[in-house]
Amino acid sequence: MNAPQGQPAALTLERLFDTPALSGPLPAMARFAPDGRSIAWLRPADDDFERLDLWLCDLAKGAARCLVDARTLDGQRALSEEEKARRERLRIFSAGIVEFEWSADSQALLFPLAGRLHRLSLAPDSVPEPLTPPEFFVTDVRVAGNGRIGFVHARNLWLLERDDSLRQLTTEGGGTVSCGIADFIAQEEMHRFDGYFFSPDGKHLAFTRVDEATIPVSHRYEIDAEGFSVHPQHYPYAGGPNSDVRLGVIDLADGSLSWLEWRGADSEYLARVQWRPDGSALVIQRQTRHQQSLEIVELELAGSERVLHRETSDTWVNLHDDLRLLNEGGFLWSSERDGLRRLYRHHSDGSEPLALTPAEAMLLRVVDLDEPSGNVFVEAWFDTPTQRHLYRIDLTGEAAPERLTPGHGCHQTQMAPDHRSFIDRREHLLQPPCLEVRDIGGSLLVELLANRPESPSHPYHPFLSGHRAAELGELTAADGQRLCYRLTPPANRDEGPCPVIVSVYGGPGVQRVQDAWPPLMHQYFARRGWGVFELDNRGSGHRGREFERPIHGLLGQAEVADQMAGIAFLRGLDWVDPDRIAVFGHSYGGYMALMCLARHPEVFRAAVSVAPVTDWMLYDTHYTERYLGDPHANAEGYRASAVDNRIDGLAAARPGSLLLMHGMADDNVLFTHTSRLMHALTEAGVLFELMAYPGAKHGLAGRRTGLHRFRVIEAFLARNLGNAGHEP
Repeated sequence: MNAPQGQPAALTLERLFDTPALSGPLPAMARFAPDGRSIAWLRPADDDFERLDLWLCDLAKGAARCLVDARTLDGQRALSEEEKARRERLRIFSAGIVEFEWSADSQALLFPLAGRLHRLSLAPDSVPEPLTPPEFFVTDVRVAGNGRIGFVHARNLWLLERDDSLRQLTTEGGGTVSCGIADFIAQEEMHRFDGYFFSPDGKHLAFTRVDEATIPVSHRYEIDAEGFSVHPQHYPYAGGPNSDVRLGVIDLADGSLSWLEWRGADSEYLARVQWRPDGSALVIQRQTRHQQSLEIVELELAGSERVLHRETSDTWVNLHDDLRLLNEGGFLWSSERDGLRRLYRHHSDGSEPLALTPAEAMLLRVVDLDEPSGNVFVEAWFDTPTQRHLYRIDLTGEAAPERLTPGHGCHQTQMAPDHRSFIDRREHLLQPPCLEVRDIGGSLLVELLANRPESPSHPYHPFLSGHRAAELGELTAADGQRLCYRLTPPANRDEGPCPVIVSVYGGPGVQRVQDAWPPLMHQYFARRGWGVFELDNRGSGHRGREFERPIHGLLGQAEVADQMAGIAFLRGLDWVDPDRIAVFGHSYGGYMALMCLARHPEVFRAAVSVAPVTDWMLYDTHYTERYLGDPHANAEGYRASAVDNRIDGLAAARPGSLLLMHGMADDNVLFTHTSRLMHALTEAGVLFELMAYPGAKHGLAGRRTGLHRFRVIEAFLARNLGNAGHEP
């Protein structure tokens, strides 16, 4: 990317949160039609980046067009509480068309809008047609292979038949019971967002029935702009009970229902559900409460079961979506048993599994299986953790993996149905996500969205000459493991010494440091005269078992130690002012900001903690117990991991050096975390600042909230770090 010459335009917070989005219309949810002839995707509108429109490309014609402008549809109906919660779990913060499905015949697109299911034919001059009554609120739309359409309404499963007639499949939903909806733990922590599953031929439907009555009611107090409200919530606190989950199968021919016993002797979680390719049985993944054992189990519809594989770990078994069932009876499965995640082929005769990917490569996800040609397509990194590429893997293990994506950076891909081409959502440090179609050899076929900042029409073009390129590098942890960092230097580093903001997440399952387009907020800080430093400490995701192991049983120690290795590196740079280093994070990053300040108050001049966990006893079962175990068996680990027990460290920090921010309707990291910390700080006489957002959930989503939040953060950092003498 070549920067244009001349004086860059002033980059303001107001412009960062204005329309059109400076990073361009970032594409989402790109999908091939079942026949492979077209691709549909979602794209932010040019006049409102918070609204998503539906786009289409007929690959034979090669031209992309806006198929549905969401402004033209009636989307003013308020979301149901269940849909709000579901979108929060899915991290959907946009309006307009936020999801869609292809029809089975590839001739139409289906999407819910304001609770009504719509169908849009691809025939010329077609308009979206509502398929459900206006009093329905439709969620969780799925399309069967035979054209039937499933959805959830009023906590029950419904079916839209091929003649457009409606049929209710379950009636138990209501109150604490839901049918066809993944429960809170499944969505938030297991990343299983589906609560029902069509058989391949569309003749049977498996579903989960969830009853939250087993979880004691707690009351979540929400404050919004209109006042105060109390929400009874069955929140599964660490150490407490989970929802009761049953697994049923409906024969769609006669509506008969049978229940399958999915639990084993010590099973707690129904982690995954899928059908055999021939529809003869279900294959589930069930996990123990301590998450050190996971079983792949075949459930016959008649009720018998067969354990296909058991995965164990002395720490925990990470869940994934890499299981692929082979027609010959075996299956593909990824495991971290050798350190980094590798793909294995398990044979039906029970012989030793065959490793298909090298020991030095980290499998990130299985993209698609092409069993007839003997190939499986995966995304992985080889040697360099900051990269993400598509590879073709030989199912026999005889041929070396073949990389299919070009250049450097990070690629998110989807294979065409015939496996001869793929969608490539490509980005790197100097390229915001673009959308392309490439053939299997990597050659560009169709450019769906160029998104080039060097183009004069791109929203970021006026600011390009002032862009500060981020730098990637590596440090070494105390145990010798590689720590990757990304550093965005300030615009005036030659004038040094300059402050630095350590932007941290640091929690498991997440990788922040990649050769990918960084948040443009970092550019704003850099123009302000503040460097931005990111480091993926041990415990972070996508680095394998040994990289995660140090946090087992104790949180906030190894992670902080690695961030301090980053601080030592920063202090060795001639442009860094070692006395003006701040730390900033959200969610687990908010927890990390507090722990960094509490453990090293002499190092950090300021800390911004957004929506932090402060006491792990207040967080949920599946996530917390994965890392800390049973709170009764590891009481000391819970105590040592809690911010509430680090008040002395926070008291030793500079007065007023802490800013707390939290949404007052957060149903994930409850506002109780911050209110308890506020009380403890007050009792200890610690001066701090607070910004609480009425009605805001965990993501603190929305343009106005985002703008206000960063205005507050900037003002706080300016007071603590000082004016760097450089304007945005």
